[in-house]
Amino acid sequence: MKMQSLQPKIFIIAALFLTLVFNTHANSLKNTNITKGDSLFTKKDYKTSLECYQKAFEEDKAFSQQMLARMAMMEEASDQYVMALYYLNTMYSYYPDSRVIQKMEDMGNQYHLSGYSYTDLEYAISIYKEYYYYIIFSISAIGFPFIIYLFMRKRKQIGLGFRPIIFLALLGAAFYLNNYDITPSMGIINNDCVIMEGPSPGSAAIEHIEAGHRVRIIKKEGIWYEISWKDKQAFVRDVYLLPIGN
Repeated sequence: MKMQSLQPKIFIIAALFLTLVFNTHANSLKNTNITKGDSLFTKKDYKTSLECYQKAFEEDKAFSQQMLARMAMMEEASDQYVMALYYLNTMYSYYPDSRVIQKMEDMGNQYHLSGYSYTDLEYAISIYKEYYYYIIFSISAIGFPFIIYLFMRKRKQIGLGFRPIIFLALLGAAFYLNNYDITPSMGIINNDCVIMEGPSPGSAAIEHIEAGHRVRIIKKEGIWYEISWKDKQAFVRDVYLLPIGN
């Protein structure tokens, strides 16, 4: 009877592991425009290839890691560094890679842009996301025998101590980090503009800033974004800001 009562619990925990391991981004699925863009890129018809990729991204809301990397490369080659940074940021938000962070930092320094210095927390999260499947596989490989071990100890009425709490905390943290982005919402200024003290054209101007800066988005109020600029509250019209990952 005791063994039968353990089976549903083991099944639930196994399902949690499978949910973590097989979580995927639906947006990465290819579509006709992506396939056509890939073909044209291979034929070195970069201009038409970029147009196909843009249709996939803007109209179909579809993209792949390779597509975003190519778009960034083509935009940078055309001196469109703002859009190159936008596609790199988008790629990083869905396909974390420390090399992408380095590329964005290099471009930020090249064009004297702010917002591209990453904190230790962002680096740590990027490493976790980049090696997510390896980490989850390792947890799974260790976790299943450990769960059985805990249940056997419980069945024999041996104290478990804090072992189950620690294990569930680690599992919960992994699940949360994979499904909820704890990094702040960011956006890129896509045109030279004036940022304001309030969400109104009649508000006092704070500063005229150039395109390409990366800013933290606090919230959106109608046609205005509340942002953090040099650690101060500011507002910018939505037409001047490209939210990343939306």
